Amino acid sequence: MSQNESKGSSVDEIQKALSLALGQVRTEQLEAGELFEMFSKPVYWAKLVGKRPCMLIGGRGTGKTTTLRGLSFEGQSKLSGLDISDWTAIGAYWRIESNVVTAFRGRKIAEDKWIRIFSHYVNLQMLSKILDFVDWRRSELSVDTKFEESALSLVGISLTIDDPKNLQELSLSIDREIAFLEAKINGATRELEDMKNSALGKPVEYLLRSLRADSDLENLTFTFCIDEFENLEPYQQRVINTLVKHVGDSGFTFKIGVRSTVRRERNTLVEDQPLVDPADYATIDIVDHLKEQSFSNFAAKICESRLKRLPESYRPRIDILQLLPDLAESDEALMLGADSLILEIRSDLVAQGASLVQLQTFDAMSIASACLVDYWSKTQGVSKLAMLVEAISDPGKWKTRANNYSYAMLFTYKRGKRGLKKYYCGWSTYISICDGNIRYALRLVYEALILHTADKRDLSEPVSPEIQTDAAMRVGDMSLRELQGLSASGAQLMRLNLSLGRIYGVMAAEPQGHTPEVNQFRVTRNDINSDDVDRLLDSAIMHGALTSFAGDKQARNSGETKQNDYQLHPIFSPYFQYSHRRKRRMNIAAGDFLELAGPNARRSIEKILRSRVSNEVVELPEQLSIYSGFYNE
Repeated sequence: MSQNESKGSSVDEIQKALSLALGQVRTEQLEAGELFEMFSKPVYWAKLVGKRPCMLIGGRGTGKTTTLRGLSFEGQSKLSGLDISDWTAIGAYWRIESNVVTAFRGRKIAEDKWIRIFSHYVNLQMLSKILDFVDWRRSELSVDTKFEESALSLVGISLTIDDPKNLQELSLSIDREIAFLEAKINGATRELEDMKNSALGKPVEYLLRSLRADSDLENLTFTFCIDEFENLEPYQQRVINTLVKHVGDSGFTFKIGVRSTVRRERNTLVEDQPLVDPADYATIDIVDHLKEQSFSNFAAKICESRLKRLPESYRPRIDILQLLPDLAESDEALMLGADSLILEIRSDLVAQGASLVQLQTFDAMSIASACLVDYWSKTQGVSKLAMLVEAISDPGKWKTRANNYSYAMLFTYKRGKRGLKKYYCGWSTYISICDGNIRYALRLVYEALILHTADKRDLSEPVSPEIQTDAAMRVGDMSLRELQGLSASGAQLMRLNLSLGRIYGVMAAEPQGHTPEVNQFRVTRNDINSDDVDRLLDSAIMHGALTSFAGDKQARNSGETKQNDYQLHPIFSPYFQYSHRRKRRMNIAAGDFLELAGPNARRSIEKILRSRVSNEVVELPEQLSIYSGFYNE
């Protein structure tokens, strides 16, 4: 085998190892053993303990599923051992599948009837989850769960089934009842309307009362860990909300994972008794908690635990911060061509009559201060010499201004030139563009290391700024393409992202005429299309295309759409080449906002840019050329 063939084989092997260790970023792709071997308790874990219901809110990839699976009996057995007394919770993971719950609607059946049918289905599912634990305990721990017969009999009466003699018999009856219900859902409407339904929550209470006869379970509060709550129909959410509202002595509680969304059903089946936070449940905003308590450390711990799964010979000998080093702004400016710009500025200053002393002062300036002479002269519409005179007259003010604009200027150095226009590198930058999304952190590290090893580099060598940036752009591109298949509005969301990304990219490259680092927006509304705006925002936030936050930084997010500001998820910023930092806002009219997601988005893009930049005709970045049809049609 030749040396080149040997190197190629080595690259293939290490990339296969990287794929196994880092490439599987979805919890659903991992077996329980793999998942919990790499499990790291999130900073909000302690807040999930106890009887109090919790709403765990976060976008895709923020760790809801991993956390909820960790609270289940399978998770607890892996994380805390087989002694139930050491567990944080005794619970069951329940993923809401949209294809199942959407069967409980339509067919000319009134909603109040569907509520009774769905409530019965919920009872059966909850009973099944509890009995799964009983079965697991018998098979894994060789322990038969004791039960109180009279309470078990009440379960049969509540379900209108034959009196179960033991837990195994009840389990078989529940399986049959679920199968019967599924058959009726897909059968004649009359049979569905005539079926007998159980009272919401009552059979579950009776079963848990029966299980308290077991001394190991006498203080049992069973935790239902519901994932993808947003897949439920509004009336179905009211059914679950009713159970949450009345958690108390029932013997069960809920930990519910739901995607970030503008709107979520907060009413119950009882009029004028909505769910109230914090009286009825605790809200845990995953991203806020992770940001407050160092998402960087949490993500580094997870990424490094994955890297330890690599064969010993491949493992990095440096930590994640050394593997993905930051790039100082001054160094980045030079890499982007600031030195050439400084020579051009100096030449113009000479042509404009700058004195020797003025030129010497200019030569002594920092990179950012010197480049600001050009940047600010264009912004103010005056000569470079006039700007230099201003800088010399008040050096403290000029230094502050340079510090404020040094990052924004990075996007302008390669204007009109080929190649990278901006670098996105360093662990701190990666963490920032993840915005609390652990899946993005894993994907960024994976792509960076795949490209790094493809370049025949060892994993103990720092990844170059170019490769880190290329990886970040790839993840942004992949995330954009994923939008198209996420929902019925996927194509609409992709158009919205392409439109907003282009607007921000042009404004970053052409900073004159507007404030720097504009990457947020607020929709200015009218009554005609407010509902359409809400639906689009709701879908975009739920699927991670946009993030939302309170427009008033001093006020708590009340859930009122009109008070919120929005931005593209920062993961898209490297792909469109604008600032990932949460900075400044622009207003977009409701009609223009809707048009940005429509088939004629180009008109709205041009309209918005025309009012904000003097030269909106900016060449498409190379990576966006595949969408030239969208931008030019």
